[in-house]
Amino acid sequence: MADSKQQENLIAYLDGELTDEAAADVEKTLAEEVFARQEVEKLMRTWELLDLLPEGRASDGFTEKTLTAIRTRTTVSTSLEQADVDPDDVIPGRGRERAIRIGRRTVGFFILLFVAAVGFNSTFQKGAEPIDELLKELPIVERLDEYQEVDNLEFLKALHESGLRLDGQRIENQNRNRPGRPRD
Repeated sequence: MADSKQQENLIAYLDGELTDEAAADVEKTLAEEVFARQEVEKLMRTWELLDLLPEGRASDGFTEKTLTAIRTRTTVSTSLEQADVDPDDVIPGRGRERAIRIGRRTVGFFILLFVAAVGFNSTFQKGAEPIDELLKELPIVERLDEYQEVDNLEFLKALHESGLRLDGQRIENQNRNRPGRPRD
């Protein structure tokens, strides 16, 4: 019951503005969903709190000032449209407000982009460390099954000295003398 349409239905239900069929649907939802009941309780508490607030009264000239402002803005907008002029260029402050709004959005976008890049980089660097360690040990890992078949280290040393591999083939001279292998 979190979406706005369902929220509107709950409000209309509390105000008694729903048709009988729609009210029955809301009552069915309230009977089935705990979240919906909690939402209705929140709305009812909100209305109770609003009833405790003092009623505000508009000044005597409020209506006239508001209608005059609307008429003026409508007249100016109509005149500008007929003259094919952008209202942001004429109404004081609107162009500046728009520029500030665009500037804030741009700065926010770049901040978000920076945070995403830093997060990606730190995650990537942390993830690369274990891989680097495994790559150093790759020759051992590649032959791990063979090494596990050997009972002790003495057997491997004797095998190396004899020039044989675990699979029974002879180690070629070029392989025996490569760097990292003990020489006879």
